[in-house]
Parts: sequence; C-alpha cells; structure tokens
Amino acid sequence: MATQNIRIVGYLPPDYHGKLREYMQKQSLTESAALVRIIKQFFDGPSDGTAHLDNEAIQQLQEEFAELSRRMAVLETAVINGSNRSPGKRPAVTPPTPVLRPQTRNDLARRLGVTPESVVQASSQSDEYFRQWSKQKDPASKGWYRQGNLFYPLSE
Repeated sequence: MATQNIRIVGYLPPDYHGKLREYMQKQSLTESAALVRIIKQFFDGPSDGTAHLDNEAIQQLQEEFAELSRRMAVLETAVINGSNRSPGKRPAVTPPTPVLRPQTRNDLARRLGVTPESVVQASSQSDEYFRQWSKQKDPASKGWYRQGNLFYPLSE
C-alpha cells in the first residue's frame, strides 16, 4: 500500500519500547499510529481528547491541595494567636502578621472545602449570611465578604 508519509528508522531504549508497547495496547493502535499520535501531541499539544488524563490522579491531587490549603489556614491562625499569647519575654522584633490575600471563588471554595457553585450561591444571599456561612466553613474561622469577583477576609 503506497503512502505519502515519510519512513523513519530509530532505536529506542528497552524501557521506552516497553512503554510504547503498553500505550499501543491501551489505545488499540499500531506502532506507526501510536508514534504519530505521540509526536502530534508533542508538537501540537493535546487535542480532542487524544491525551489520556488520569482523572482519579487529578482528583486526588485536588483533594491533597485542598487539605494543604486547610492546614495552611490553621497554621496562619496559630501564628496569629501564638504571637498574641506569648507569656513573659517577647521577641525584640515581632514577626509580621500573615495577611490573607483576596481569593477567587475557586480558591475560596478549596479553602472552605465546598464547590465554587456553593460559594456563589451563599454569596448571593445577604452579606451577613455569607459572613457567617463562610466563617463556619473556614478552617481558621475567618469570615469572608465579596467585592466584585474577589472574596476578602474580614479583619477582626
């Protein structure tokens, strides 16, 4: 069968050849089709679902990121409260108090452990409702308020 495609010859290290074989089996492709797809993705980027994304791994990373965000908020609160409770000697230089930056709805949702839609829905209620709602969800018990497209922590 005649083709207009260019023939190439190459040598692969055994471990990469094994990975190529696994990819061919998972995608039900011939060696040539698998190589064309890999090279196309390399030069053109993933398109129309040809790139295989492990949704479970992505979800796990998102959950771990949310957990780290919650832990960071707890640490921020501990630093703030610890600097207020230091008995006896105080350090000559007081470290600056951490300042929470404004959050997008997605960032605030991760911090509060809810969906971005929940944040939008709660923020569409009264300001006082959103402040109380966010304070209950926030790992550092911080209340939040919305200004434009960003959410700001209440200074208490």
